[in-house]
Amino acid sequence: MTWRQLLPTAVTLSAMLCGFFSMLLALEGQAHFMLAAQFIMLAMILDGLDGNLARRIKGTSPFGAELDTYVDMTAFGLAPAILIYQVSLQTYIGWRVLMTAMVVLSGVIRLARFKVADTQRGQGGYCGLPITASAGWVAIFVFLEEAGVLGGFFQLNQGPVALVFLAGVVAMITLQVSNVRYPKPTKALGVFVPCVALVAMLFLRDMRLAPAAALVMLFFGVIYVVFGPMFVSLRKRRRYAAT
Repeated sequence: MTWRQLLPTAVTLSAMLCGFFSMLLALEGQAHFMLAAQFIMLAMILDGLDGNLARRIKGTSPFGAELDTYVDMTAFGLAPAILIYQVSLQTYIGWRVLMTAMVVLSGVIRLARFKVADTQRGQGGYCGLPITASAGWVAIFVFLEEAGVLGGFFQLNQGPVALVFLAGVVAMITLQVSNVRYPKPTKALGVFVPCVALVAMLFLRDMRLAPAAALVMLFFGVIYVVFGPMFVSLRKRRRYAAT
């Protein structure tokens, strides 16, 4: 491998380690849940950075593309599933196991189909919601709970927030294996750079700015999930009209 290929590969491996560290931290208990969520979000930035970097320095390689799939499963499939198991449905062990199993199976199916069916590796958009969307949903909700947003009302184990949280997880892992088309947001630097800044803010000790950044990301994440397919459809219509 040339240095052009090694550099983005090192970034990809760093994203893998972020996912692994997130799992270890989640298993350590509640005192580490916030950091576990932060590591998932950091893995997202690194996952978007490696591809952008590889394309810009002409360092793309089949090895890097293959490695990316394993990173996605670790950081955005297994790590969020473990967080869900640790923070939600504590009194319903059967539902905890079922929910986390659904997250993992949906992630595996999503990534396997992506690898087989998408020869462009997502450069032309995605068939099904990207696995990073559901991972981000989980990480941000856990971060907000641990940050003490809305006091004791914001709980993921019981109450209305927990219902919204779990309903969102179910909706997103269903969209992952659907045929609904989504654009690739990290392809545009105008989207990627603000995301880097917002994730960096999650690591601030200021518990006013960090939750605010998480809420902004949550808002735009929901916008992407809801309106992403409409954007793809509109773009197709414009292409047809141009031809």
